[in-house]
Amino acid sequence: MTFESFGWLGFHHVALVTPDLDATILFYEDVLGMHSSTVYPALSQRGRHCFVKPGETESWGIHFFEYPDAQIFQSTDALRRLAENPESADLYRFVSGALQHIAFALASEEDGLALRSKLNSHGVAMTEIYDQGKIRNFIFVDNNGIQLEAAWPKK
Repeated sequence: MTFESFGWLGFHHVALVTPDLDATILFYEDVLGMHSSTVYPALSQRGRHCFVKPGETESWGIHFFEYPDAQIFQSTDALRRLAENPESADLYRFVSGALQHIAFALASEEDGLALRSKLNSHGVAMTEIYDQGKIRNFIFVDNNGIQLEAAWPKK
């Protein structure tokens, strides 16, 4: 089988919804230290929206749209159970058709530990740190209950 190359450069952005754009911007900026773009006004069927960018990358990041009635699958309780019992089957629970998680790259173990400390001070549910071959990582949730992952190279 031959594969054709199209000059892919990675992800441009991922679009998600949030019931509260202001609270989401606050979480991503104040807790995760990311940057958000201008908040664009609602137009016709689109709610207010902005981009949240994770560091100096070509990607535009996450494009959050505000829909007050948004229903988001939340896994906060499953992550709390995992924190209490790392062998829990919750680690392997997936919801068909739902976003599972978004993984963000960190430069180092020190960055990962600093992020865990910040998340812990905000009461954010998270897993233990896992060894995954060439990386170490952990899963946590944002203000909407969306699963996020922090991953960094293993030394």
